[in-house]
Amino acid sequence: MNDIRPVQKLRSLIFGSIAAPASADHPARSEARSKRSDYRPDIDGLRAIAVLAVVIFHAFPSLLQGGFVGVDIFFVISGFLISKHIREELSAGTFSIKTFYARRVRRIFPALSVVLLACVAMGWVILTPGEYEQLGKHVVAGTAFISNIIFWKEAGYFDNAADTKPLLHLWSLGIEEQFYIVWPLFLAFFWRYSRHLAWAFMGVLGISLAYSLMTVQHDVVADFYSPLTRFWELALGAGLAHLAAHKPAISAMNRAFISWLGLGLILSAILIVNRDDAFPGAWALLPTLGAACLIYAGEQTWLNRRLLSHRLLVWFGLISYPLYLWHWPLLSFARIMESGTPSIEVRFWLVTASILLAWLTYRFLEHPIRSGPRSRKIIWMLCLSMLALGAIGLTIKKQDGFKSRQFSMLNGDYSSMQLGADREKLHRECGLAEAQKSGFQYCLRGGTEEPRYALLGDSKGEALFYGLVREAKPGRQWMMIGSVFPPEPEAAADDRQQIKNRLALESVVHNPAIEVVALTVALRGIFPVDSNTGFITTAPAPDKTASYSRTIQLLEQAGKRVVFVIDNPTFPDPTSCISGGMTSSSFLNQFLRRKENPLCTLRYTDHLAGTRAYRQFIGELQRRHPALTVYDPTPLLCDIPRNLCTITHEGKFLYSYGDHISDYANTLIARDMLTVIGKPAP
Repeated sequence: MNDIRPVQKLRSLIFGSIAAPASADHPARSEARSKRSDYRPDIDGLRAIAVLAVVIFHAFPSLLQGGFVGVDIFFVISGFLISKHIREELSAGTFSIKTFYARRVRRIFPALSVVLLACVAMGWVILTPGEYEQLGKHVVAGTAFISNIIFWKEAGYFDNAADTKPLLHLWSLGIEEQFYIVWPLFLAFFWRYSRHLAWAFMGVLGISLAYSLMTVQHDVVADFYSPLTRFWELALGAGLAHLAAHKPAISAMNRAFISWLGLGLILSAILIVNRDDAFPGAWALLPTLGAACLIYAGEQTWLNRRLLSHRLLVWFGLISYPLYLWHWPLLSFARIMESGTPSIEVRFWLVTASILLAWLTYRFLEHPIRSGPRSRKIIWMLCLSMLALGAIGLTIKKQDGFKSRQFSMLNGDYSSMQLGADREKLHRECGLAEAQKSGFQYCLRGGTEEPRYALLGDSKGEALFYGLVREAKPGRQWMMIGSVFPPEPEAAADDRQQIKNRLALESVVHNPAIEVVALTVALRGIFPVDSNTGFITTAPAPDKTASYSRTIQLLEQAGKRVVFVIDNPTFPDPTSCISGGMTSSSFLNQFLRRKENPLCTLRYTDHLAGTRAYRQFIGELQRRHPALTVYDPTPLLCDIPRNLCTITHEGKFLYSYGDHISDYANTLIARDMLTVIGKPAP
């Protein structure tokens, strides 16, 4: 007969205690209860420092440029406390996965449910259909605790601004809960092999940290959002709990030194690290080791007892979780309504409101549920509420943000902001071998005919390419290779981008079917520009004339007609240019009104003046290559007689994301550009 004891142990691990006598007076169980009630106010004070750093950074980034490291402090605290509780229950023989997750539900779900519901309600009034559809997706991700994965996938050139995502901050909650899917089982397994427990901690911490240090070198976004590059921070706190359980003898003086060292590391991180640093990577060692030092020093050190245990800090620590949940949506929705960063006064009152909402949430929802009777009904109700919110979010997404909602005064048709609606109809073919395609972001062809026209460029070229394919006549099909630029004559032979540039150029030069080549590159790829206006800065720009001239020469020598497409005017993200009242009530619209970004209109003469060097650069190319065709789409995007460039035309958006044209605009431009190309070369 098979031995059923392993199965019994597994079932007891999941559904009940591992192995403990039933007596309520068992000394190990009593000791575990005593330890769990061993409250440390200094840790709540450390929580307060973490959450206040994050809130101040989000509301007033110039005051604390590294305040975002507060999240890393939270990870260490969480790893320490959760692992400490699990160890105590394993020691007493009372640990079960079922009970563990019941506690997590009581801890996480109440405040999160209220905030998600509030965001759904606010989004209904404030957000456009596209924005509301995205919010629905983020609500689903939040209820499934995979927000970090979703935001990781969204990150990139096509992504909208981070501060216009009201649920962006849930990425950290996703990482934390993903960690706790495997961590309790990990501890329970190695508890039976206690000799290897310390090495297991070091293994998880070391492998995750090493992976983070490697990943940050080539993909900062992945390093930020990936659970594998963040687990070491929670494992550091867990290792600290393991170390503390062995009560190593440390003198009071050494503990004092460790506590001050910890505070110094945290302050250094908050004051020195900034958003431009390769974070987390090695920079994350500052706040995490700082938090570990303060926890390890113990509550009896002067710093922990006097500063971290101060009544005000402890109070903020108690409301830290709901405060973290509330503050970002309020700031984000305000940013959306203002179409820019709200004033200092508005941000101050939003922070004040988030503190008040956090206290109300803690006082009347979170604390009563956590400290009340351990009822299964409460757990089921909380789980059902989360499932209901997930269903609501999915419905919002499936209904495309409920386009039937009426915005009485919005200044443009939001649906016209789309770009690449027919992207799926394109073929991933561009004249390159299969092994070479993977190195290019864009390798596209329209239709099944042999392309006669080719476009070489970047994302600006892609935005135009959809219109060219859509409007192409039979026998006049297009292909695109990107992102590529004219190769630099003096570039290093092993430069990856230059290798791609040369490969793309040679592919088109040696393709006899290609008759016309359009060079479509963003102005900022040629000159340094101001990110807000797109105007060329006074900083010296590297001379691109030689590389462009050589590329044009090679193409013309191969019998190709070359078209240089002038870049469009620069505007902010179109979503910040949607303005007007958001309801059908004139009274409510006094308060519920989206403001338009002042940068959403531009004088044509200012655009010409701000890009004068670019126009001179193009003029020089024309002088060197008289056969070069220069196509300027600006007359279609600006009302030149009125000296005005705007983001809309006849109620439709000319731009899609950032300063990239929409499908509506690329259709207008493609029709005009194809007519120009159809004329004899100059």
